[in-house]
Amino acid sequence: MDLSHFNTMVESNAANLRSTWRNYSLSSSALVATIVFGGDHLDGKRPMMIFAIIGVNLLVLLSTDGQMAQFQALRKDMPTELANSTTGQDWIKQPLGVFRVLTAVMTIAITVTMLMAL
Repeated sequence: MDLSHFNTMVESNAANLRSTWRNYSLSSSALVATIVFGGDHLDGKRPMMIFAIIGVNLLVLLSTDGQMAQFQALRKDMPTELANSTTGQDWIKQPLGVFRVLTAVMTIAITVTMLMAL
């Protein structure tokens, strides 16, 4: 893979990851605000809130994991000139598998906390 194509793919994947987390931040903030300030207005709407909480968190989990998997795949396809650079060597050292596990653990913990608060 040539360097230009590789950079385009990395930039696209990074933009997708940023978009996922921006959307997640807004969605989860809205859910937390609804839980905190909803009070009696949530009566009868708890199943809908449970669906929303699980849906938002499942979406971020699957999307982020897919994007991190793509970064791992891109790392294997890194052009030689980049792989031999300091940046390439540092990227190879990054524990992307650990990041994927931590994202899963934290997303599950946040989901459970939100459900308990409901």
